[in-house]
Amino acid sequence: MLSASAVRWVYALVVATGLVGVPWLAVIELQRAVSIGTAEAWMLVGVMAIVAGLPVLMVLLVVVDWLRRGLQRHATVPTTGENIP
Repeated sequence: MLSASAVRWVYALVVATGLVGVPWLAVIELQRAVSIGTAEAWMLVGVMAIVAGLPVLMVLLVVVDWLRRGLQRHATVPTTGENIP
């Protein structure tokens, strides 16, 4: 059985592979659609924007939340060395 840290590394590897693989497949399919015609290419661009954009958006939202929590934590704790009542 894997430890908790090993599971995190495996999960991170799977997510990274997906974040690289999905846009790569999107580029290949877009090249095929452009060779077929312009209308098909635009339809595929809309679909691929959702398919490839959602994983990127999920990662960006996690980073923004992490930054927000870090800023909020420093904003509520005084840095003057005083005790919090």
